[in-house]
Amino acid sequence: MQSLIKDLAVISDRITSALLTKDGNILWYCPEKFDGKAILSALIDDEKGGYWSVNASEKLFLSRQFQKRSSVLNTYYSVEGGGLTLTDFMPLDHDWRGICRKFSKATVSVLNEISIRPNYGLEEESILVKTPYSIYLENSGLWLTASHPMSANTGIISFTIPQGEEGWATLTDKPEITFEELDEAHHTTLGNWKKVASLVDYHGPYENEVRDSLRALQQMVYEPTGGIIAAATISLPEVIGGERNYDYRYVWMRDAALITSSLTQIITTGELEEKFISFIAGAMKKNNQDHVSCFYSIDQEEIDHLVTLPLKGYLDSKPVQIGNGAADQWQLDAEGSILIACSLIYRKLKNRQDWETVNKIADYICKNWERKDNGIWEEEQQQHYTTSKAFAARGLELIAPYQEDKEIAERWLYNAGLIRQFIKDNCMTSSGAYAVHAGSESVDISAALFVPFGFDKADSAPMLATVADLELNYCRKNLYWRHLMEFDSSKEGAFLAGSCWMAHYYAIAGNLEKSKKILDSLIGVSNDLGYFSEEADLATGGMLGNFPQTFVHSSFICAVNGYRLALLGENSFI
Repeated sequence: MQSLIKDLAVISDRITSALLTKDGNILWYCPEKFDGKAILSALIDDEKGGYWSVNASEKLFLSRQFQKRSSVLNTYYSVEGGGLTLTDFMPLDHDWRGICRKFSKATVSVLNEISIRPNYGLEEESILVKTPYSIYLENSGLWLTASHPMSANTGIISFTIPQGEEGWATLTDKPEITFEELDEAHHTTLGNWKKVASLVDYHGPYENEVRDSLRALQQMVYEPTGGIIAAATISLPEVIGGERNYDYRYVWMRDAALITSSLTQIITTGELEEKFISFIAGAMKKNNQDHVSCFYSIDQEEIDHLVTLPLKGYLDSKPVQIGNGAADQWQLDAEGSILIACSLIYRKLKNRQDWETVNKIADYICKNWERKDNGIWEEEQQQHYTTSKAFAARGLELIAPYQEDKEIAERWLYNAGLIRQFIKDNCMTSSGAYAVHAGSESVDISAALFVPFGFDKADSAPMLATVADLELNYCRKNLYWRHLMEFDSSKEGAFLAGSCWMAHYYAIAGNLEKSKKILDSLIGVSNDLGYFSEEADLATGGMLGNFPQTFVHSSFICAVNGYRLALLGENSFI
């Protein structure tokens, strides 16, 4: 039952999510919350992992689409002699939670098989049949309710919807749901997603594609804290069969800052921005910190574990891990990115929400910027990474105008100047490009952000030299690769967030033709619902890395908005 990453779709209730394939098979679901234990996990082990499959004679996928801007998904099939429509959703802001599935009438019978396997497939489920239509899953604490009689045999629950009949089923925390309750939840969920969609919007070129990306971002928000996770999955490989397999179900501060920066520059109500700052302030206070961790759990906790699971992995890619080993890293660029995002928010909302927290981060940068850090790609090797320094300098410059104490503001700007001088003196290649780190002769795609962030101009000598190197050594088919210290990045797929940054750079530089070519190439490696993974394998057309990747979706939105403004003759740099 292994499925390609590109075939996946997401449904979400903004507390957790489920991933399903074009065949209608649900292969990933953590019922408690995004970073809880999965009970459906065939995505990472098609032998041990649980699943929910849908089978019918001669069933052939036709298309799928979300209902308006909601997370309610309709999938259409041809079956023997007719058609079948499958509707999947998770009730949003409802008094019960879970997965809901509706089946239209079909000219053939439709067989559902459900295998619940708690703890990522490592445990057995205790199945208690209450009635022919209701089963209690004792270990998971969930109820499976269906329109037609169910049976359980060797751990697999099945039921058949006869030819010519409609059907439905739910896997929820509420026992014995009726069709009327299911229908009401469907209606309420559509209304609640309409409210969520109204928080942010976009009009302009690539409008549908941007709205697809907005949906992906909004599906990955943990509503109780406002944290935006990096992706819904664990251990989907950046290199098939390789070891670059990580748990992305956490809130990376850099990613969240860049996501918020991108959304702040389009149409929003301000709620998303306020929640971003509240998340940071709450996390630092909860953990009694004077600076931010590079990432937190969705509940604002520090992550201090890394566990390898005895599973085969997606396409035999090991290890399969939960947690993250980078928790003790220091990433200066994350601190700088937060200041950049907060300056945009303050400018837009005309307030200084949680200023004490922002002030603390700026002071911390001033005291620590001379230290080596782990960089934007979380390298084990600490260096004076150029991007980290540049983000820190620009963050201080942008936040200083909001500091009411002139002496402190001047100290921040003084340190920004020192950082700029350090970069000029130490972080340039012999050809005059921005180096990956002090002393390096290589460049990295992250330097493309220097222009949108206003750290440098698009036509400066260092930027032109950097872009020339990127085009020569890191570009294929209008998509781009990053530079890694401890791994040959050419063995990865095209790095899609960085490709978005290059599209944005070219838009600001006035090369709209090149910007559009990159954007079109990016759309070419998204799936039919407009979702992006972290990377793209140009040789196979497949997706690589965890899914859906919010960092890529936000970068795409920002790049498209930059392209839109360039078409209007306006600037999109900060």
